[in-house]
Amino acid sequence: MFYPAYINLQNQKCLVIGGGTVAERKVVAMLISGGDVTVISPDATELVAFLANIGTIRWHKRQVKAGDTNGYFLICAATDFTDINTAVFREAHEKNKIRLVNVVDVIPQCTFAAASVVTDGELMLSISTSGKSPATSRRIREHFEKVLHTSSLYTLGHENGEPVPIENQGLPYPVYFLLEDRTCIILCEQKTPEIERRISLLNRCGAAVVCIAPDKLKPHHLEDAFLVVTDKSSVIVGVGLPNPYDKNGFISECLDEPSIGTYFTPDLVIDDNLIISVSPRNSIDLNKSRHLHKQLTNQFENNGYGAFIEFLGVLRPEVLKAFSTSKKRAEFFDTLIDHVEQENLQPQTCCFRLTNRECSAECLFNWVRSGNLERANTFTADLLQEVNC
Repeated sequence: MFYPAYINLQNQKCLVIGGGTVAERKVVAMLISGGDVTVISPDATELVAFLANIGTIRWHKRQVKAGDTNGYFLICAATDFTDINTAVFREAHEKNKIRLVNVVDVIPQCTFAAASVVTDGELMLSISTSGKSPATSRRIREHFEKVLHTSSLYTLGHENGEPVPIENQGLPYPVYFLLEDRTCIILCEQKTPEIERRISLLNRCGAAVVCIAPDKLKPHHLEDAFLVVTDKSSVIVGVGLPNPYDKNGFISECLDEPSIGTYFTPDLVIDDNLIISVSPRNSIDLNKSRHLHKQLTNQFENNGYGAFIEFLGVLRPEVLKAFSTSKKRAEFFDTLIDHVEQENLQPQTCCFRLTNRECSAECLFNWVRSGNLERANTFTADLLQEVNC
């Protein structure tokens, strides 16, 4: 499981390596959240080039080179070349100790994963499958767009086929931290319900959790910390500890003053590796947020989505070996999970029980959720062999 977090990106320096469609989506999401964005790529999409021409972002029209990752708060490598992406991760995270680094579609080279995000202007929802099934995440996002009348951040930047400016909407930047074996510090005098909630989430994510009383805290405790949670912001800002916004500083959540920290933890709907985050834009929308959270809990928790995502996640290493590009991998998974066996001649696509909760179609989703793994595995193996012939 990944840890859901909404990051404050206002005026933070963000770097995107790559200029294709995936990189474009990263740029748009960062700009909406107030990021100060730089792109490095020999080529770029029409929108990325447009944003550079009007001065919204900086675009270095070249290949990335050694030293380019210095000084950034958050970095995303989104090229089609594995060696370039790996080099970016090693320099940024391993050498420069930058906490927030993402390599698209390569989980071992990420400290955070991006989320599928929708918003209606009042509420923001983000969806993650902990990197196990981006296709499932996308389907759920598209479902929310339709039934909740929300818009995806990915649809911004174009009107009537032409690029348009992207404005800072003051929204947080939803991500999911990869915390397996990473040191996470809890600073508190007593374990309140909110502190206990954070500890439980961190433990579920495999983090190495260390609880320290504020009066026992020393600077060396934070040298290797990936993130810090405290119930009192004064503990961080008042004792000469590293600035949370320094590129080498830890990432922090301050429960008493969320604006002081680098991120906050939203309300969650969790079914194993499916995580849906719900957050209001301001306190006025709290009741709407709580109502939607309850509705989504009833729909998604304990209804087979976690098992389905785990099944696809186990398959991912084999698919990574079989296909050389992220596009081909995505196409395979789309074909796999779209399939519905049917007796009539009308074409049918798996609904994931999103539009019809009583659906009993013969499809991969229903096979897995009902425990018919033999049939699911046989169909998957046959399809993989077919596309590789």
